[in-house]
Amino acid sequence: MIDISRNDIETVRLSVQSSGFGLLSGAILPSTLRAMQGEAEESRSAASLAELPGKFNYRAKMTSIGPQARGFLCSKQLTDLLAMIFGGNFILTENRSCLTFYKEGDHLGPHLDKPAEECAVTIIVYVAASGPAYRSARTGLELRVYGQEMTEPCEARITIPTHTGGIVVGRGSKFWHERPRLEKGEEVAAITGCYGYAICADGMASEQAESRNVSTETGAPSEQMTRN
Repeated sequence: MIDISRNDIETVRLSVQSSGFGLLSGAILPSTLRAMQGEAEESRSAASLAELPGKFNYRAKMTSIGPQARGFLCSKQLTDLLAMIFGGNFILTENRSCLTFYKEGDHLGPHLDKPAEECAVTIIVYVAASGPAYRSARTGLELRVYGQEMTEPCEARITIPTHTGGIVVGRGSKFWHERPRLEKGEEVAAITGCYGYAICADGMASEQAESRNVSTETGAPSEQMTRN
């Protein structure tokens, strides 16, 4: 499903440490990406417009994730990847996860992913992203990440480009983030997965176990997931 080098994992882990989010490019195997693209196209007609005006506003079409997306988000490779980047063990919160379609004029204002206990970690998989050959300074093909406090005016800590096949991971319930308004000719189809901490055998959330054993954050990646 994914093919990622040790260096890429470490780069993303450090980005998450410093800025709350990080980007993995070109990690999804072509066959897996094609399957999710096909499913997304089949689901497009079922997506409903979600719109909220006001300070924390948004507009986009959304629907629930399908079997291909669910299989990817729940795969052992992906949950192992999250453990390596964030420490701890995670489980998908499916009712907080979705497939979103953005087109010209759509946007997602500055926000935190809630509830925090069900969205400890957020993944955004860009199934498809397209726009004019020449991208202007004003574009919706990016994710802006701010700090843990959102005040006016506030500049983004990092700006992550949106392109087909990219995987963004981050602490979406702690770091404010937004998708600017899409411009003419821009479109995005994205799978968003929210994950909560798994409960260990002793009844302790893995978030607590993580604080007892910080070495899990820098554990060696498995050979099945990585390439050198």
